[in-house]
Amino acid sequence: MPQLILKAGLLLLLFVLSFYSIELSFVVSVLVLLISITKSISFNILISSLLLLCIVFIGIVSSYELKHPFYEFLKDNIYFFRPVTVLTATYFSVKRIKSQNFVFNALVFVALLFAVNHLYKIIININNIDSYIYLRNLGGKQNHIEAIALVFLFFTPYVTLFSRYRKLIIFVLLASFVLYLSRTMFIILFIYFLGYKGYLFLNKRFVKAIFIFAFVGAMFGFIVTNIETNRDSKGLKAFIYKTQNSLTELFEPIDAENILKDRRALWEHWRAYEAVKAIDQVNSNGFKAWVIGMGFGSQIELDTYVNLDGKKFTKVPSIHNGFINILFKTGVLGLVCYVFFIFHIFAIHQKILNEDKNISLMHKLIIASSLYILVNSFVINGIFRPGEFSIFLYGALVASKYKFKNNIIPFSY
Repeated sequence: MPQLILKAGLLLLLFVLSFYSIELSFVVSVLVLLISITKSISFNILISSLLLLCIVFIGIVSSYELKHPFYEFLKDNIYFFRPVTVLTATYFSVKRIKSQNFVFNALVFVALLFAVNHLYKIIININNIDSYIYLRNLGGKQNHIEAIALVFLFFTPYVTLFSRYRKLIIFVLLASFVLYLSRTMFIILFIYFLGYKGYLFLNKRFVKAIFIFAFVGAMFGFIVTNIETNRDSKGLKAFIYKTQNSLTELFEPIDAENILKDRRALWEHWRAYEAVKAIDQVNSNGFKAWVIGMGFGSQIELDTYVNLDGKKFTKVPSIHNGFINILFKTGVLGLVCYVFFIFHIFAIHQKILNEDKNISLMHKLIIASSLYILVNSFVINGIFRPGEFSIFLYGALVASKYKFKNNIIPFSY
């Protein structure tokens, strides 16, 4: 396959992943996979793909004889199968592109376009910004490609086509990054910093990293929770109030019946509420639902309504907590596969025996990617979320490790 087609395919995949379209990114990833696939595949990518395919298989089996709408069933198949196509398409295309730096340059280029567009929207609307909510709506709640671009710029040896303007690029990306006001994006960058420093290997430094993470988290929590705010706060305090609430939203026990009496309280505990409703539904459907889930096409009954895209919904096909979402669709068996998928990425790259420093760096960043997936799975549905780049990055890093190991034209354009 000509290099130009492979490069165009990978660049297109980067663009569509940033558009938050499950269907579009699925179609493009399948096309990229078809033009780039080879007979040989990394053992790690193979195991990861098989674990994800097991989740798909369980979801299909658990749907047997259930009367879910075919359209919803098809959507869930695409939703759960897409990470496999994105992972393998990225791996094979990066592996076959001769340039070691192309994936780096392409990702930084696409991220820079989104950052410039984000900052432009903020500048032209500067006089209208009256709350952090309005500010976040200008560019979306987050854009993880910008976080990954900063990971590449800060923590990898790649040289960029734009090396003369490297500092300016970092400044633009950082400015946009900060103005998303995304807590998850800050955590992601911190995780990769720990990985780059070697704190995520299972040794004494890992224990040190846990203490560092716990200390930073505790200090941040102490400072934030001691700032006086309420649900009617404005400006920066409104953002701080949301941050305070997020510290308990995921795990705080809730009384669903009382929360429904006050919709403001409902939104403040929304992630916990939807997770509770999903578990209640599984529990009410007995042993089979716990083992293999409610099946593809099933939806979470909310016992209330939510406004999405100007329409009212009383049930939703997925929820924020990726672990509970998988449990709901595919039961404990599917959840075990997903946990093993994350653990596999984390554990298999722990051991390094006298390897090249670039390969060692790939190991560090791959391990950090497993924690990236773990964190995202609690708050924004993990690898199944539209616009998710952790699975892309994992495939790209494993392919890059292969190229370093086999000395395939390192650092060429």
